[in-house]
Amino acid sequence: MTNPTYQLIGRRGDRPQRLLFRDAEGRHFLRADCGARLVRISRRDAKAIMRQYHYRTVLDSAWRSEAEVYELGCVVPFEPAAEFLMDQPD
Repeated sequence: MTNPTYQLIGRRGDRPQRLLFRDAEGRHFLRADCGARLVRISRRDAKAIMRQYHYRTVLDSAWRSEAEVYELGCVVPFEPAAEFLMDQPD
């Protein structure tokens, strides 16, 4: 049994963390936010979502694992570690 892979096909313009994917079998999936699970949707719904919410088509040939999909496009705020701040000269 192989792990499923997903290809990014759309990104919402005003909320870039909302993404549309498809798998190798042609099924469509929506990721509502960073770290959110994929929700399977129909092809018709995917097309309607692309139109109604002004998703931008993404031309991406990379196939990603489910773990990579959860993190894709998520910005992690930079907060330096306390140990690093304590080692800096005054």
